[in-house]
Amino acid sequence: MKKKTVWSLVLALALMASAIGASTAALAATPDTAEPATAIATENEDAIWEQIETLEAKSDAIFQRNAALWEKVDEACNALPEDYNFEGFDEAEFIRGMTTLTAEEKTALLADIEELNGLDAEMEALYAKLPSCDNLPLYEKALENADPKVLDEIEALEQEYDRVCEKNADLWEKVDEAYFGLPDDYDFENYDEITFIRSLNVLTDEEKEALVADYTRLVEIDNRLCELNDSVWGNTGRLVFYDAVSICYTPCLQDTIPL
Repeated sequence: MKKKTVWSLVLALALMASAIGASTAALAATPDTAEPATAIATENEDAIWEQIETLEAKSDAIFQRNAALWEKVDEACNALPEDYNFEGFDEAEFIRGMTTLTAEEKTALLADIEELNGLDAEMEALYAKLPSCDNLPLYEKALENADPKVLDEIEALEQEYDRVCEKNADLWEKVDEAYFGLPDDYDFENYDEITFIRSLNVLTDEEKEALVADYTRLVEIDNRLCELNDSVWGNTGRLVFYDAVSICYTPCLQDTIPL
């Protein structure tokens, strides 16, 4: 498995956290007469998500049935020169031009692409039925109905989160550098952040324990923020972040967390 980064996602999460923080401040002066949390959802949102998950499972199954062939495609793509015209990349044409695949294998992959494109179109249509992050009245209503004490706790935890990240930022940079220096055949499936930190020879024992303590606290904050945000937004963490990953916040080593 290749190394992956969630940097762009982390930026999106950070922006969302900032928005919540700003709204918290705005609502701080409101009376402490909170109504039950309002879930941001369309009437049939759960049914839509079930359909999306079913389509995602079908998509995964298609990839798995010819996984070895798709690995060959990946290898060929990764070997392309930097000046290759990626903007005009056509996956089907690329597969047809590969010399490492037989005619029968190419036919199988082209059939997969056709099925996958159909599933993608169905999923896009379903996503379009879900409320958008731009649908601000829904979010404003949820914030209006949220318990001010919950919003205050969210804001306090976000501030602590930032402080913990910044406290040893130079050490986290060393962790990032070591992570991105790992070979492609590293066992990322079984990656463990604490074990990895303790294995680094670029850190002293004292520095390792400092990062482990930071990481442990960040995970605690992360879990609590997920709970609090879920109480405000209802079953919409996946709505806001399109159910792409099952995390709410990410520790400051955001570049090093494998998906």
